[in-house]
Amino acid sequence: MFRHIALTAALFFAPTLCVAQDVFGTLTATIDGTERSWFLTSDGEQSQSHALTIAVANTQSFSLWGQPTADTVAEAKDSLLLQFDIMAVGGNTVPLNVTLTYLADGWASGWLANEADQTVFSLSTFKEVDGGLLVEGSFASTAYYSDKLVSGQVDPSQTKQINGRFSATLPEALLKVQ
Repeated sequence: MFRHIALTAALFFAPTLCVAQDVFGTLTATIDGTERSWFLTSDGEQSQSHALTIAVANTQSFSLWGQPTADTVAEAKDSLLLQFDIMAVGGNTVPLNVTLTYLADGWASGWLANEADQTVFSLSTFKEVDGGLLVEGSFASTAYYSDKLVSGQVDPSQTKQINGRFSATLPEALLKVQ
């Protein structure tokens, strides 16, 4: 009897590993001479990453939120956030409003490139695939330090070069239409 109670208690208090996240892409970047990857993750319809189609403006807005590990969905600290818009013009895709944010200490402090001249952006793949939308490309950003990332205030005297690439197949659950 004691053995059954002890086993039940041990199972009850044992840590439970529940990995329901899906990894649907990566952001890979070199920061301070070190290359590393961040993971684009979702748990069903829950994700920090998404795409929004604004039909009236013929524009799609993307937010690719790279998580520091493949096991997280909503971590801010040590995350890499790439945001951009794509406008379809005469059969071509034109990238607009590119922003790169490295949340070194979450929203408390990090590095921000949110002006047009701070990032060179290239979109190499943009196509519908079975079950989602494939986007791939590269970026090279000169980011400014900020100890107030939420406000967007930066110190242009402190810069960091962040060069990288991205590849993601956003699942249909993360593709919204407005």
